[in-house]
Amino acid sequence: MSYKTDRLVALFPDAYAANERGSLLYRLLDAAGAELMEADDRIKRLLKSHWVKYAEGSALDGLGAIFAVARRTLRDGELEPDEAFRRRLQATVPLFTGGGTVEAILGAVRSALGLPFSLDELRLPAEFAELRKGIEELITLTEFSPQSVRVLESAISEVENASELILEVTDATVRESLPQIIWSFDRGDGRLLSLERMDTNTGVKSKPEFLVPEGSTLVFSDDRGRFSAVLDGLDVSDKFVNLDGSAPAALPPVPSVASQWKFRAKSGVFGVSRFDSDAFDLPQFHVALSRTIFQPLTFDVQAPYFLKSAVEQLKQRHKYQGELFIFEGIPLERIQEVVDQTRAAGVRGSVQFSLNFLEDHSQRDQDFRLEAERRTTEDAGALDSLLVANVSQQIESQTMTERLTIAGVFDISPFDGPFGFL
Repeated sequence: MSYKTDRLVALFPDAYAANERGSLLYRLLDAAGAELMEADDRIKRLLKSHWVKYAEGSALDGLGAIFAVARRTLRDGELEPDEAFRRRLQATVPLFTGGGTVEAILGAVRSALGLPFSLDELRLPAEFAELRKGIEELITLTEFSPQSVRVLESAISEVENASELILEVTDATVRESLPQIIWSFDRGDGRLLSLERMDTNTGVKSKPEFLVPEGSTLVFSDDRGRFSAVLDGLDVSDKFVNLDGSAPAALPPVPSVASQWKFRAKSGVFGVSRFDSDAFDLPQFHVALSRTIFQPLTFDVQAPYFLKSAVEQLKQRHKYQGELFIFEGIPLERIQEVVDQTRAAGVRGSVQFSLNFLEDHSQRDQDFRLEAERRTTEDAGALDSLLVANVSQQIESQTMTERLTIAGVFDISPFDGPFGFL
């Protein structure tokens, strides 16, 4: 009996005995009341379908479409169930508003792999702050994707009794970076080398006694903040100073805008060169400049290929017993689709999976254990053996020869014949 049936029964006079549950009239009114209750439930579900918390099926899909969040296909090929999709959508909407934020992209990738969109949902106690930090560091985002580029130039001109080469660097980048420069001498020796970034007049030059032989290659680079110069595998950094003569030398960075670099080298220098070894023709060389550029409107997302193993390692390290995965992750090959759906328009994002092979280096103490074997039988057998062999040769000959000796005559009988001497 429902309140709809009660209200229908109350409409009839007592003479109809409509409140008698066994009467035909009551059963008729009760059936009508049940239909009215069902209609009310449908209207309520329709009204609730406008809310993520209550929507189901296609209604929930429609709410997700507002924020371009679609129901995912799981590893088993089935669609994401309502409850899992609802939790993910509830976490996504607050951070996704505006689209393309770093938090939205990281959360979308994290939830696609099975972790919560926001780690606040785990409600980790304060003593597991390091565990939360470790989980956050598993999936990271790097703005401005790096790319290695190389510029090569070999056009030489003669200027002030020196060979000069101008190298133009035009690749666009978001921020400056330090280059690696390979200076190869194809013909002739090189002295008084100089490298100059022309817009700032900064660079390095070699000391007068330094000589680059013909066919050699000189490599300039920055080794963790220290200038490095290597000639055919030999460190010659101490042979260089800055253009103003100061030391230690420092390699100029490549700016984010276009720049020009000037390379100069001489051959024979009066008072320094040796007539019996140095060449006096101007050297011919080519230069290659390599650097890392950071592309605008790009980002990279890094995640472990074996995420569950990495999370399990963190749980064991911090002795956490709770569950960290709240979603069933989607296949890894579809994570790029998640990034493409979440990124802002005009921005290119890529996903990179890393392979971290974890090794257990924990030391454990093991009790000393002694094992012995007891036998109830004893073998007292003895064997005699005789070995006859020629230890100085691999082949032993047992040939026996009989010889008849005939008396020989001195100075007549030969010593290598069958003769003897009495």
